[in-house]
Amino acid sequence: MNILIIDIRDTCLRAVLSNDGTLEYCQTFDFEPLTSETSDGQATSLETVTKYEPAKENPYLIYYDTDEKKPWDFALKQIINQIRSDIDTSLDSVHLIVPSDEVVIEKHLLPKMAKPDALKLIERKIAAETKEEFPPFTIIPATSDQKTQTWCSLYIPTSTLQAYHKAFSSCRLRLTSITTPINAMIDAFRSVREAIFNAHAIFEIQRGFIEAFYISADGILHFQRQQFDTEEIHANSDIDDEKILKLKIFKIINTIFSINTNYQSANPATPVQMAWVCGLESGLDEIATALKDAMGIEVGIAPAMPTGLADESAYVPLAGYAAALQSNSATGYAAADFFRRFPLRKTSGLIIYAVTGCTALAAVILTEIEYQALRKQAKQIKQPINTKQGKSAPAASAAYTKNLDALKKLTTRQFVFYNLFRELATDLPDGVYLENLDFKLKDDKGIVNITALARLDDKIAENMLLSKFMTMLDNSSMLKNHLEPAITVLARDKERFMKISITSEVNPLDSTK
Repeated sequence: MNILIIDIRDTCLRAVLSNDGTLEYCQTFDFEPLTSETSDGQATSLETVTKYEPAKENPYLIYYDTDEKKPWDFALKQIINQIRSDIDTSLDSVHLIVPSDEVVIEKHLLPKMAKPDALKLIERKIAAETKEEFPPFTIIPATSDQKTQTWCSLYIPTSTLQAYHKAFSSCRLRLTSITTPINAMIDAFRSVREAIFNAHAIFEIQRGFIEAFYISADGILHFQRQQFDTEEIHANSDIDDEKILKLKIFKIINTIFSINTNYQSANPATPVQMAWVCGLESGLDEIATALKDAMGIEVGIAPAMPTGLADESAYVPLAGYAAALQSNSATGYAAADFFRRFPLRKTSGLIIYAVTGCTALAAVILTEIEYQALRKQAKQIKQPINTKQGKSAPAASAAYTKNLDALKKLTTRQFVFYNLFRELATDLPDGVYLENLDFKLKDDKGIVNITALARLDDKIAENMLLSKFMTMLDNSSMLKNHLEPAITVLARDKERFMKISITSEVNPLDSTK
C-alpha cells in the first residue's frame, strides 16, 4: 500500500512515500515569495524579509506570488504536481502533519483517574472554551505524582481541518488523516521510550527555528518552538564557510540552552538523561558534538528507527507517523462523527437503535392502518335503519367482533421502543453503559429488563453511580413501577465494574391520540 505523508512548516514542506512500511521517497520543498521591481529598478520582496536561511541550493524551491488570492493553494498545487511527477505511482492514502502553531496545546492538572475519564473532563473544558460540541483533540500523559496527573491536550480546530481538506481536494487528493508534530515525534521514538528513566530531549532543527520535544516513557513533558536568526550571518559575505558554520552552531546551541532552561524550571525533578538532534539543518554532527560538551549528556543523531534513506534525519516525524500508520497505532484528528452521540460501548449500538426503531415504527404504522380500517367498517355496521328501504345494516359477525376486541386489546398495550431508546441515549449518566435490554409481555403488561455496567474506581463511589441511575429511572416518562435493582461487582480486564439489573413496567402507547 502506497502512503504519502506530508509535513508542513513555515517555509517548507516535506514529503515521504511509504510502501507497506518501507520509505521509498523523501523530498523537501522550500517556498518563498516572488520578488518584484520598484520604479527605480531595485528588486524588493513582496513580503517582509524572512528570518530563516533561504534554501537557494534546493532544486525544489517553489516561488509563489503574494498578490494571488490564495498564494498557499497555488504553491501547494505546484508541489503536489511535482510529487506526482517524482513518484509516478498511484496513491492509496494521503496523510498530513500540520504545523505546530496551528495546534492548541494546553496542560491540565487533574486528580489521578483512568484515561477515558480524564478524556471526558478535558473534552468538556475544550468544548466550553471553543464552542465546538465535539472538538477534535487527543490527550497525552505528562508529569504525575501520588495524587495528581498532568495531561497535555492537543486540539486542532475543526475549521483548520476543513481548510486543509478543501486545499488538498483542489489538488485532487483526499486526506485520509491529519495529526500533529508531537504525536508524530512520539511515534518515531516508540522503540526507545521503554528505556527512558527520566526524560529524553529531541531537538528538531529546521531552517530558522527549533522545535524541542521532552518525552518520558509514557508521554510528553515539555514542548517548545523557538526561532534562531541566521540573517546576520549570511548578510556578512566577508567570512568563510567554516566561520559561518561555527556562528550558526553557536546560535543553535544558545537557543537550545534557552529552551532547556525553561524545561528545567518547569520540571526540576526530571532531568534529561539523553538528547537527540535531527532536522533539515546541515552540520548535525557538529551540533551534536557541541551540545554533548555543553550539556554534559549523551547526544545522538536521530532517527531512533533507521530508514536507510539519505538524509533520513530530516524526516524523523514523517517516518514515525508512517510506522504508526502501518501498525494501526497512529493518532488522527477528524471532525466529530455521529457515533459519539450514543452512550453504548460499541458503535454497533447505532445499528441496534436504527433497526429496532424502524421495526417498531413500522409495526405502529401497520397496526394503526389496520385499526382505522376496522373502525371504519364498525361505523358502517352501526348505521341506523334506512326507513325508506325498511332495512337495517347487517350486524357484525361474532368472529369479526372478537377480532376487533383483540385488536383493541393489542393497541392498548402497544409500546414505542424508539422513545425509550432516545430517553436512554439522552439521560444515561456518564460512566454507565447499557449491556442488555430485554422486553416481554406478562399479564397484558409490557415488562423490560435492563442490565447496565458502571466502571468503578477510587474516585467514584458505588452509591453515587447507583443513585444517578435510579434517579434517571424515577424520572423516566417511559418506565414505571420498577423493582429493586440487583447489584453485583465484577472484574474485567483488570478493572472493576458494578452490574445493575432491574425490571420495570413500560408505559404503553396512548391509544386516544
